[in-house]
Amino acid sequence: MKLGVFTLGLLLPPVLFAQQLPARDDPLYDLLAHLTPTPATLARTPLSLDEFLQLLPRQDAEARAMFLRWRLDTVARASHPCTTSTQLKPMQGVVLTTLDGFGYPRDSNWATPAKGTYRVAGLFALGEQALLEMVWSDTPRREGTNPSAFDTFPLARLTFRTGAWEWQLGRANLRWAGGYSGALLINDAMPPVPYARVAFPMRLPLIGTWQFEQFFAQFEQDGRTVWWSGRRFTRALDSRWSLSAAEAFKALQLPNGVLSQLVPYYLYQKWMSRAEIGSGWFNYLAELGVIYQLNTTDRLYLFWLIDDMRAPDFLGGRGANTPRKVATLLGFRWKPTPNTRLILEGVLTDGTENGGTYGSAGHDPRYAYSYKGLPMGHPFGANRRGLYARFEWEHGRWFLAMDGINIGRFHDFLPGERGYQFDLQLGYQATPTSLLSLRYRTRHLRATDLPDARCGWWIQWSQLF
Repeated sequence: MKLGVFTLGLLLPPVLFAQQLPARDDPLYDLLAHLTPTPATLARTPLSLDEFLQLLPRQDAEARAMFLRWRLDTVARASHPCTTSTQLKPMQGVVLTTLDGFGYPRDSNWATPAKGTYRVAGLFALGEQALLEMVWSDTPRREGTNPSAFDTFPLARLTFRTGAWEWQLGRANLRWAGGYSGALLINDAMPPVPYARVAFPMRLPLIGTWQFEQFFAQFEQDGRTVWWSGRRFTRALDSRWSLSAAEAFKALQLPNGVLSQLVPYYLYQKWMSRAEIGSGWFNYLAELGVIYQLNTTDRLYLFWLIDDMRAPDFLGGRGANTPRKVATLLGFRWKPTPNTRLILEGVLTDGTENGGTYGSAGHDPRYAYSYKGLPMGHPFGANRRGLYARFEWEHGRWFLAMDGINIGRFHDFLPGERGYQFDLQLGYQATPTSLLSLRYRTRHLRATDLPDARCGWWIQWSQLF
């Protein structure tokens, strides 16, 4: 690999990947923490791919750095097509282990039976352009609203490249571009599912070259098979602006399934509904995203999701208002100094008269855009208007993070949680590979009955091996 050319791609991170956050169980976070152990990386601070590029060690030749560069190679080549592809060393691997211990005061409302968690990430090069990744972790048994929905293997996948094409087979949770509070269309709050994915640059007539990505997943829900698929086109318009257009579906039936992966999902739904099925079997969603790069660190971003879009009359529509259900995410990422970061986001789902974004629309409950009671879209869920804020400060061995949400119902006649939650973390890097944190959380969220009103603090020790 020519490090000089690769470094050029790192110094000028493309706006194309500014809001692409890896899924929460992605080994990218483990690799970065082991290569660049700072209080923020040890705390697994959420980062987008352009931020990973800025933190990546430039000249480190060890295996962990090689795996991280290979994973980020797509980003560097999108910024500078002349960048030489990174090559892995076949039959080389690493195992990255993190242990967390928790201590609670006697009256803490956040104490759990689990007083410790483990996380083991393994990466193994099967060839110069083939990488096997696996993660073994029991972290979900302590965090999350539905721990029983997760097992101890959140990620297992094989990624390989043939020229500019990237192929992936595995079982993991997925996440596409969006905000730090979550993504509207494809988000990682749900349990992992088996899937196949392909990505490559696609040249389209008149509008140039776009980065194309498509995945297909099949899994069981309530004892019956459902299908989930998404495709996305992304393009950097210039050095500041990028645009994305994406669509996804969750289907309870999939007649002529090969056709569903070859034509626009919306047309497939119309053709099959007319020919064979009717309605209530295919939940279609589409999304547009715009990102503006103010400078090398600051971003403005807007994502707009459409659910239940009606076609014009000549395509089978019925003259109804369209779109009937929408969601919007508007955000701002600002780094006023090199060691501080502020993120502000506003999220609105069901921003139309009848509401129902992500919902089942009166059909089979499996039709809803959720899996095992957890959202496949934004974690705020349906019928919400909310604010998300996060502040981070890092200095030497110290790290401070404050994270809060405030959510309410958009429509009072529809169900939905309302209230707030605030988290604080004060961390100290006791050794190069360990972080001692004082954590505090207060929550007051109400759905229908008594509110979930809790507050308390605890101590967390994180150790890398």
